Amino acid sequence: MDMFHKGLWFQHYKQSKYILWALWLVAAFSGFQLLSHANNVVVNIESSLKNNYKFEYNFNADLEMVSILQLLICIGLPAFLVGFNRTNQTLEYMYAMPVKREHIFVSKWMLGIVHIIGSTTVGLLIQLIVIHSTILNNYLTDGLFWIYYLQQLIILSAVFSFSLWLGFIGGSFLSQAAYSVIFLLLPSVLFGLVKEMVSLHYFAFGVTNIRDAWFFSMTLDPYFQNISFPLKLLKISEWFRVASHPNRGGSEEYIELIRQTYYGWMSFLVPLLVTLGSVWGMLRMAVTARNENNGKVLLNNKLRPYLVAGVVMCAFLFGGAVLEGTLGNHYYGSDGTEHGRYVENIAIYYAAALGSAGIGYYLIKKWLGSKQQLSKN
Repeated sequence: MDMFHKGLWFQHYKQSKYILWALWLVAAFSGFQLLSHANNVVVNIESSLKNNYKFEYNFNADLEMVSILQLLICIGLPAFLVGFNRTNQTLEYMYAMPVKREHIFVSKWMLGIVHIIGSTTVGLLIQLIVIHSTILNNYLTDGLFWIYYLQQLIILSAVFSFSLWLGFIGGSFLSQAAYSVIFLLLPSVLFGLVKEMVSLHYFAFGVTNIRDAWFFSMTLDPYFQNISFPLKLLKISEWFRVASHPNRGGSEEYIELIRQTYYGWMSFLVPLLVTLGSVWGMLRMAVTARNENNGKVLLNNKLRPYLVAGVVMCAFLFGGAVLEGTLGNHYYGSDGTEHGRYVENIAIYYAAALGSAGIGYYLIKKWLGSKQQLSKN
């Protein structure tokens, strides 16, 4: 089949080999982080024996750094394979090869998936070796790392697939990578910003106890954590801490939140649907893919109004929340004086939000205009 064309795979690998092998280095780095954690545990146990106090185990391996590197690679790799290749005309060379255009992109996807699965599997083996050969064997189970392994597989595959599909939306390395970060994290961020805006209006009307409102319930958080699924890898150490010692993990409500975030059906379904949807969209759009419009923020100008509207809306919510949080009076009382202060907070919020929206509109129009002019030249 065309997608297994040897020259095509060689071209993909030659262009991206350093990024691909970075995945394997990160896998080894995860083992180093656990080994460092094991050494710290030994030091703390010896200190507790020497100073006669009870040692309590707490997971503090820096797996968040591992997750950051993995996610950056899984966003940067497709941006390089499509966005950068579009800009330097390498993609045009591939279009001239005797293969179907959809097979060009499927082979790019398969190359990335193979290395994600391979490096993650090697990382799991290294982690299990470290666990069984150090004192961590007394505190951590293999099951925790199998769940961690599964979460890595489905999340990294979804991030890579989604970012690769966005190569048909953005016309450069920078825009493709930026869209990947924004769209993957946007649901959870927007949820937090909308909660901030709604709570501010509650406070202005003297309603300060809003924990019972469904919109502010902790049970709603896992849904947005799962929709913005890369966040789960960025908080993986917290899951290890709670899972290894549920009795010291916090309130029952918080433990249930963690359980739903990492074990619930949405935890696995959302990344799988994103992967399947991205591959399907990639196959559909690859048939008519062209290599013009190099360097544009958007390949399809019909999407410009949606991009501008999205930037303005986010700038409105973000600017209002940040400046109101800095300048507003946040003494949540209930008498008339404090009630008046919250009305002033709303004035601060909307003034800051409108100003931020105007700045966001100016910047996005300027960016789109400069890229449009650059592509015409």
